[in-house]
Amino acid sequence: MAIDLLEQIHPHVKNSIYPLRIPLQDWRMKEGDIPDAESASLNDRSWTSIRIPFQWGKYDKTYWFRKTITITPEFAGKPLVLLFDYPEALLYLNGKPFHGIDKNHKEILICEKSKLHEQFVVAIQAYSGRRIDHNTFAAAELAVLDTTARRLDSALTVLQDLEKLIDHGSFESKKVRDLIHRTLIFLKYFKPGSEEYPNAIRRAYNFLLNTLETELKTAAPGLVHLIGHSHIDAAWLWTFRETVRKCGRTFSSVLRLMEEFPELKFSQNQPVLYEFTKRNYPELYKQIHQRITEGRWEPLGAMWTEADCNIPGGESLIRQIVFGKRFFKQEFGIESTTLWLPDSFGFTWSLPQILKRSGITNFYTSKLLWNEKTTFPYTSFWWQGIDKTKILAHHSPVGLEGQITPKSLLNNVMPAENNQPSPSTLQTYGFGDGGGGPIKENLEFAVILKTIIGLPPSQLSTVQSFFKQLEEQSANLPVWNNELYLETHRGVYTTNAEIKKLNRVSEGLLYSSELLSTLAFLYGKNSSARRYPKQKLDEAWKKLLLLQFHDIISGTVIADVVKESRQEYREINTICTEIISASLQGVSQPVKKSKSEFHFELFNPLGWRRSEYVELAIKSNDKNISVIDKDGNPIAHQVVDRTKTGQTLLCYVEHIPAFGFKHLMVRNHESVEEAGEPWTATSNKLETPFYRIHLDSKGAFRSIYSKPLRRELFQKGKTGNTIATFRDVPKQWESWNIDAEYEKHRIDLWKTKQCKIIEQGPLRATVRIELKTENGSMLTQHIRFYHRSPRIDFQTSVRWHEKQILMKVAFPFNMKTSSATYEIQFGAIDRSSKPRTDEESAKFEVPAQQWADMSDAKYGVSLLNDCKYGYNAKENSLQLTLLRSARYPNPLDPIRADEEVIDQDEQVFCYSLFPHSGDWTKGGTVQQARELNNSICLFQNLQVQHIPSLLDSSKPNVLIDAVKKAEDSDAIVVRLHEAHGNTTETVLRFALDVAGATECDLLENEEKSHKIIKSKLALKFRPFEIKTLKLAVRPAKKKR
Repeated sequence: MAIDLLEQIHPHVKNSIYPLRIPLQDWRMKEGDIPDAESASLNDRSWTSIRIPFQWGKYDKTYWFRKTITITPEFAGKPLVLLFDYPEALLYLNGKPFHGIDKNHKEILICEKSKLHEQFVVAIQAYSGRRIDHNTFAAAELAVLDTTARRLDSALTVLQDLEKLIDHGSFESKKVRDLIHRTLIFLKYFKPGSEEYPNAIRRAYNFLLNTLETELKTAAPGLVHLIGHSHIDAAWLWTFRETVRKCGRTFSSVLRLMEEFPELKFSQNQPVLYEFTKRNYPELYKQIHQRITEGRWEPLGAMWTEADCNIPGGESLIRQIVFGKRFFKQEFGIESTTLWLPDSFGFTWSLPQILKRSGITNFYTSKLLWNEKTTFPYTSFWWQGIDKTKILAHHSPVGLEGQITPKSLLNNVMPAENNQPSPSTLQTYGFGDGGGGPIKENLEFAVILKTIIGLPPSQLSTVQSFFKQLEEQSANLPVWNNELYLETHRGVYTTNAEIKKLNRVSEGLLYSSELLSTLAFLYGKNSSARRYPKQKLDEAWKKLLLLQFHDIISGTVIADVVKESRQEYREINTICTEIISASLQGVSQPVKKSKSEFHFELFNPLGWRRSEYVELAIKSNDKNISVIDKDGNPIAHQVVDRTKTGQTLLCYVEHIPAFGFKHLMVRNHESVEEAGEPWTATSNKLETPFYRIHLDSKGAFRSIYSKPLRRELFQKGKTGNTIATFRDVPKQWESWNIDAEYEKHRIDLWKTKQCKIIEQGPLRATVRIELKTENGSMLTQHIRFYHRSPRIDFQTSVRWHEKQILMKVAFPFNMKTSSATYEIQFGAIDRSSKPRTDEESAKFEVPAQQWADMSDAKYGVSLLNDCKYGYNAKENSLQLTLLRSARYPNPLDPIRADEEVIDQDEQVFCYSLFPHSGDWTKGGTVQQARELNNSICLFQNLQVQHIPSLLDSSKPNVLIDAVKKAEDSDAIVVRLHEAHGNTTETVLRFALDVAGATECDLLENEEKSHKIIKSKLALKFRPFEIKTLKLAVRPAKKKR
């Protein structure tokens, strides 16, 4: 009976929401980015007059629509709204950004009580999106609003949803039906549209609220904290410019909603979005600041953007937090204590330590709901990191864009974990990515559902309030002691390989820029040279951190975002190159150019003394050439290229100091030291000081015997360096996913064009391989063997013209092992190569940083890379994913979908094999990977003044990750970590005149003082521990 009555009366309540409404059909329109188009005083008479419905737009267009509304007597003195049927747009009211328009926000309250003849100048900035067909400006109306009618409409809607959801015939179901019936009785005997009907609606709604409180209050345990939020991708299926405009639309909508609903609290992450807003919408930014001061708008972080947590290096993850937290502290006086990453594609095991040492106590995600093979077992838990640090974590049982509905609230009722009562849960509500955030129905539903029977209690809340309550309930929470691996989106480690390479290069450039700037700050020859370029470094870091947003660095964005990102990387390169050049100029003197003598300055950017191969290009083709260091010691060299005007010398340079320089001179000389004899080689066999190699016709290794290890590296009957290709058409999310059965779709694309030994010592031998496909793809590989290093480099260039193809390289090692070890940020992780559980089986493609390794009790082989992130291990075979050529979403647009594919044309990268005795910790894998990724910096026609090696560590497993000037003082900051997973005591040896050292957290807040004794500092590290030191350095004494 209640439902029958509802069907009769509910439509009349809905019709009462807008008792008076008129269409607004006539507008003025103009296409483009029009200066001052929002201004109330703009003369728009030259604009095109249009009448709606009106078709406009098509592909990637901005249109402006304007209209002046004058209040007539029938609307005066009443609350007025504008009603739209419209895609994404921002409405300016009287020249100010006022409210977003989208499919979820169609009603805009413009005044609570209008005045006769009052005028409203409406300007709408509309975006067409990326579509082939037109948008339609379908409808616009001015209407009087009856707020109570709208709230009663929402109440009846949500009560009906609840009644359908709970068990029919249950006590709760009967009570809800009874409430609906008793409420409707207040309206049954009044005529809709009559003068009495609005008063009847008010009486009905008041009765409903009172009865909810007195008769339908739940006694269920727990509490669902409802968090108003809008997840905005920094770029994805739109460009950065559109992200800025999405901020304007969403944030203006939230601010207006706060005016209408004083109970609304809103939580928004990503400081970069706040910076966008501050720069482009200063009026909105001021209003946001005011709401933050009131405690109603919660800035969330703590990273600069929602970063990927597998691909960026460890120092990048730290800087995400440093820049994010400093922004919130400086702008709002807020200390952000929660890392909010609802949508990133898995989380490195080193993250808990990074968070805890940055003053972050809580972690939130909802992405593990996407797991394909297993269900993540916990909602609230302690996440234990690789170094044993624990962080309080919450994995929402409801997805990223939940809404306040009976069904979503019931989804928060999870089974008890570890026999303990389920604690509180957190659920977001609000539409993201231009959907405008929370809607009015959310808040009207929340009033009805907050304590109603049949559902868990709920309240509008903040993230801080939730985690405060969770901490009080945390004593018996379960512990997750592993990485948070996402069992989907495994292709993102490889998609858009160019972006990955530019990221790795940029991280290296920023590392070297800070290091050399620090040297110049300490040893610069004048005050100008000693000026630390913090503003430029911050600019470059902010650019890189934004590009590490999870969809951008994963490559799962449209082609225009890739183009924009490429430009941002160029700007990072320019900034860093200028900084490096200026720093070198500041600590060096120019050397006079000569046709017979060439000067080179070598800089080692790593924290240990190293010997390295470098190539010196000189403008002389004289065969009588010698290479010496500044003390006259001869340097072994080999001519590797010669032209009519010059030649390139490969030199083996020994003992380049840690963070130090070495000067070389190349000069014409009658007596030339011989580097040695060429090595033995035939068409497919080569013998070097380290190996005996047998190649097949495609350049794969039939055999490679290690002389030092006295063993064959590869499994008998199998080849190493096998370039394998597979048809790669995932069932869904093409750029994101690699399907588990991809190996069933192997296709042999490559045909051999050339396999030739082109160098054969005495310093280096090189095998050149050329492979081609029928589509015109070409792979050229130079496989390098060295006389003093067991590392084998595969310098690879691919001209790629394939579609939906996955390319891997495989090495089947001659060993018995059941796992492989992979580098992660500030540590390493073991993963099974012989999976026995569903969880292990799901990890058929895994992320790593610069290396992966397989070892047995006696020896091992590491597979290093200079820009790749996707690996897999199966039995005793280790594979590295080199390329994918997916389509969606690059491009997104149907009109171009058949023309473009990701990662076409030229790709250049290097991977390396590094055989070693013992396991990876004994073999020196970490150092080799760092050396591959941090080449010796080479500068010509400069000679650096005497600068001692800054510092080094007595233990090779304690690595130095950053050397920079402190954020807020002239101290020098050094970041280090223990890399092997061992408790370690090391001694740092300083060439600097260090007056004192203070141990800090990652934000450089001082914690503990250390004594420097005879320029040495003893430190003890826990396994995989990160330490940050702040050094007080006395100025360098000038040489007379």
